Amino acid sequence: MPRLWLPIAIALSAAAAEVAGASTLALYVLLASVPVNAACGLGALGDLLDARAKGPVAPAIALEPALAGLALVLVVAGTAANAVVFALTGCLAVYLVQALLGLSVELRSPASGGLLER
Repeated sequence: MPRLWLPIAIALSAAAAEVAGASTLALYVLLASVPVNAACGLGALGDLLDARAKGPVAPAIALEPALAGLALVLVVAGTAANAVVFALTGCLAVYLVQALLGLSVELRSPASGGLLER
């Protein structure tokens, strides 16, 4: 689970640095996030392959590696072009889509072992 939140935390810290006027710091934070995003994308791909070995997978699980790869591409392109705002806007938009996708999966799953169940 921390694998999902670490890139978001790094992107938010880069956004805070950009808002504070430290564009160089924001660029370096985004540059440091490239290996983290790559590791998260590979982890999501591994989860997908493990799930496919067990049987059919839900579309939400199948989209996770693609969205992680898209976030990685946006961060790499933004840092390479020294366009911090572009990279931040793009990857935060992808993270929002990932969060909404996860929320929709959780809302569709039946409740199990809740407080009201006896």
